[in-house]
Amino acid sequence: MATSADHPVAACAAEMNFDLNLNSIDIVDLDLRDNTLYLIVKQEFNKLGNHCAILRNMKGRVLVIVKGGKMAVFEEMSDSEITANAPRTQFIIQHYKETLPKGLAVAISVKTEKKTYTLSCKDKKLHFKESAAPDKIDGKEQDVLFYQERIPGHDDKMQFKSFLYPEYYLACKQEKKSIFKLILKKGCQDEEGSTKFVVRYECKKIGS
Repeated sequence: MATSADHPVAACAAEMNFDLNLNSIDIVDLDLRDNTLYLIVKQEFNKLGNHCAILRNMKGRVLVIVKGGKMAVFEEMSDSEITANAPRTQFIIQHYKETLPKGLAVAISVKTEKKTYTLSCKDKKLHFKESAAPDKIDGKEQDVLFYQERIPGHDDKMQFKSFLYPEYYLACKQEKKSIFKLILKKGCQDEEGSTKFVVRYECKKIGS
């Protein structure tokens, strides 16, 4: 297993081991460099299943989608308020099987009363786009992919790293006195733990 010295990002979350099924690899090209043969592999993500989760920041504020599904903020809510504001407080975390596993790949969606929105970080701009998370990703729509990383020593605390922009993480940012927005932030370490989230599977599981 590589050490944190080999991978600077590893200091932000625990590393994970994944089994590699060589029969599932689609080799699209070969590259010979310095007398070493490299395999160019077609990278695909296929849906494994999904779960419904409540997401909180480290201050206990609950993530809720607002403004017609275009933005998410963190608000202080009691358990009854979380239920009363469903489904805007219930996020669908969809898991994917990756051709060459590098982590736990997920997409984050929310299904409101009328529409479904999926979190995207296209062009390093975080927003919810009007669509469900795709069942298969093979080059397009990779903007919706994040690696869900467990915080060492905490079963329910996670970080979410962008697949397209590995230096960027989902984070909570205070913009005004009482407004806390979900943003995409470069880097994963700060004193307040803005990139750390408490993930609790407290709502009904979404059908796979």
